[in-house]
Amino acid sequence: MDYLNPIGYLKQQNNMATLLPRIIGTGWAVPNKIRLNDDPIFTWLKGKYPKQDLFKGYKIRHVLDTGEDLMTIMVPAAKMALEKAKKKPEDIDLLIGLGSISEYIQPNTLSQLHKELGLPVRTWAIPVGNDYSNFASALLMADSLIRTKRAKNILICLGCNWTRNVDYHTLQAISAADGAGAAVMSMSADKSKWHVADQCTVMDTQYYGAMYTDGLSLTATPPINGYSNVFSPHFFQITAEGGEGFKIFGTKIALTAVKKLLKQNRITAADVSFMPHQTSSVLIDYWRKHLSPRPAQLLTTLEEIANVTVATHALNLAWFEEKGTIEKNKLVIMALGPDMHCNAMLLKRN
Repeated sequence: MDYLNPIGYLKQQNNMATLLPRIIGTGWAVPNKIRLNDDPIFTWLKGKYPKQDLFKGYKIRHVLDTGEDLMTIMVPAAKMALEKAKKKPEDIDLLIGLGSISEYIQPNTLSQLHKELGLPVRTWAIPVGNDYSNFASALLMADSLIRTKRAKNILICLGCNWTRNVDYHTLQAISAADGAGAAVMSMSADKSKWHVADQCTVMDTQYYGAMYTDGLSLTATPPINGYSNVFSPHFFQITAEGGEGFKIFGTKIALTAVKKLLKQNRITAADVSFMPHQTSSVLIDYWRKHLSPRPAQLLTTLEEIANVTVATHALNLAWFEEKGTIEKNKLVIMALGPDMHCNAMLLKRN
């Protein structure tokens, strides 16, 4: 440091004070194919549940078409984030995220993204499968790894193909859509870029097994290739207990994570833009009404994109960043998980 140049020294000190792991580029992508509320695929559900009042708030769903897969959306989302961050594939030290649902149980298709992007052989692809707070946990990991100098540039990418992971004889299928979101995190002094300020999580694991993805166990008579026990394709299932948990945990209890986060940072909802989990407008309306004062801004793409599960917050952050419509310099992201858990994360800029 140049102690004989006080102005230069103070500038250097200020840069050191503001040098933080920040989100320096974001990206998003959705398929071109559109599915509206009057699509024939929902005919059976409308006849069976004409007055269902849980899964609401959708107008448009983007759906992967025949011949398309997770790479159709994850690759452009990742490339957009790299371009905005002014980084090349060879700059990336770690790839963190998830392709859900992956082609194989393991390895995750995140490794395929590594291949398609041409990332270096030294770049480790690390799947993070804590649905649906995957983006928050990836940000938390990236923040810690960059702070401890384990990595310089980290690419986060999350992709959802859940229109293929639901049974269209189950209510949750109404919300399903496909999409991907990405972000690059690096050490930066640019105060206009978001950084992780704090997080708070609440869990009630008594509900473990009430919501899950699995196939149905079926008996084959005669056996198929010697197997009497076979399975249907995997799809997301909610038990009766899970339905109750969705209403009980997903409302009042989940919101305690947000309230505690606000309290420990000595702010109120009126100080933040609020980006909630977006399974249903029923939950979003509840959370907004039961935060007092109410959030300064509500950020959701439920009508335009519907429920893209693991990719929701990565996609939404990129979506609203591109539009330049995030009003506050404090952003609270709220994510629910089927285990059940709720994570609230505070991002700050400026």
